[in-house]
This record gives sequence, C-alpha cells and structure tokens, in this order.
Amino acid sequence: MSTPRDHHYIPQFYLRNFAVDPDKKKVNTVAKNGAMAVWAKRSIESLGFERDLYVSLSKGVPISVETEINKRIETPISQSDTWTKITSGRTDTLDKADKPIIYALIRHLEARTPKYKQTISELSQMAVNKGNEIAFTDEERKHYAYLNANPNELKTLHNLMSLFVGWEKEEYIRSSLTICRSPIPIRTLSAPVMAISAPPHPALDLPLPGMVPFQLILALDPKTVAILVRGDFGDSFMNIEIDEMTARGLNRNFVGHFSHFNSINHLISDRNGLIEDMTWAPYDLIEESERRIKFRRREA
Repeated sequence: MSTPRDHHYIPQFYLRNFAVDPDKKKVNTVAKNGAMAVWAKRSIESLGFERDLYVSLSKGVPISVETEINKRIETPISQSDTWTKITSGRTDTLDKADKPIIYALIRHLEARTPKYKQTISELSQMAVNKGNEIAFTDEERKHYAYLNANPNELKTLHNLMSLFVGWEKEEYIRSSLTICRSPIPIRTLSAPVMAISAPPHPALDLPLPGMVPFQLILALDPKTVAILVRGDFGDSFMNIEIDEMTARGLNRNFVGHFSHFNSINHLISDRNGLIEDMTWAPYDLIEESERRIKFRRREA
C-alpha cells in the first residue's frame, strides 16, 4: 500500500468539531479560487492539504514525517480526556488540568501549516536584508541566511517543528491560557491558529526586538475559543464567557486573516454575519442563494 502524498495540515479530528452534518463529514467554508471566494458546504477530507508538505530530502532521499505527526501528536490529543470534554460540548468544564493538551494543540497547529513555513521563509529573507526594522542578532542572521540559501533545509526545519513536542517547561509555566465561551458561532481557518496583537501588558514576551507582542487564538469548536499568551503570567488559566461584541470582533479578525494571507485557502464559517464581514474585507457580493454565496475580491 503506497503512502499518501496529500498531507493534511489541519487535522480532520479538529474539523469534525465544526461539521454541519450528522456524519461529521462536511463543513461550511469560504474557499478562494483566484479573485473569487465561494461559501458552500464541502467535504472535510477535501480541505487543508498540500502535496508532499511533510517531505524533505536527506542525502537525496525523501523523508516524510506525516505518519509520525499522526502517531505522536494527533492521536494522543484526539484521544485525551480534554478533547472528549470539547467534542461532547462540555467546554465549560475545561480547567487547569486541561491546559497541557490545549497548549500543545495550539503550538502544534501553529507550526504545521504552509502559512508557518511561509513565515520562516519571510524571516529568512528579512534577516539577510540589514535594512529591515527587526534587530536580528548576528547568529540569527547567519542561521536565516543559511535557510534562505538552502530551501530543503528550510523545509526540513518546518517538518521538525511540525513534529516537535518538547517545548520548554519554563515557557509553558509562564504562559497564560484563557478559554472563552461565545454566545454566537465562532469561525476558524485552514491555518487555524490566528496571531493578533496583544493588549499592552508588562508581562508579555517580545518574540523578536521590533516585533509587536501577540496572542495566539484557536477556535476549539463553534462556541469556544482558546487564547494563549506567552510571557510571565505564572501558569495562568481562566475559563470565561465573552460577550457578543467581543465574539464578533474575533470573527472579523478571522475574515481579515483569510483575506490577507494567500496561504490561507479556507474560512470555516456559517452564514451569520458573513456577507457583512466579507464586504468589510476587500470582497464584493456577487451572488447569494441558500446553498452558495459568491464574492469577488476588489481590485486594489
């Protein structure tokens, strides 16, 4: 039996939380196709994959880490008590004992996507340009220059990060995780971890000099968001309800990321407020029916 070459970077066990059919095989998404973006019901299996994404070369031999990702990360998380709480609609019972699994899920889903690989590539290009605003150290510039000159090494690094589970204990303990339960449906993306700027706080970590502190946001299901902030927060954990205005702001951020990043191909969303937010973003409404909504990107 041949090894599958279409590697999913958004796990199907995650997408099933957003399914709209009894068999949990379909989700509603807005999909990009050139200048067009179309909302419709789509198969979970057809979303979020790239050919040979987790393959790199070692001495000319292709090495895939996709099976190891499934075995070492996806299976333990999807079979955890924490994930059972989430899939059974009991996110109100998530507590500090669930922080390790949710922390691991956020860090993993952040790193395994084509968008993250693109970010590494962009940092590599910025580091060799001494005119940029980020104050890279000489060691960082040397590292990124090597990646910039060796695309296979960049791919290998991305694959290792996709497989990585050994985050520093101190970094985990210092982080803050907040579970936010929403009164309205929450969206997600084919690159499900969204980084947005964090409100000013003296405990926040700066990722690199010159960069804005950020928070990582992951929708766990259509009514729950997890927010991870790295800094000196003393192993903080909260489980709170948020108001509708806050939830709408998060949903608009998901639309903003979908429209801004070329590597994000799908916005998982119901139709509530979708037309308003897509036309706030650089899209015009072209056609609407019960089963399909078509948008066209406005020319700059």
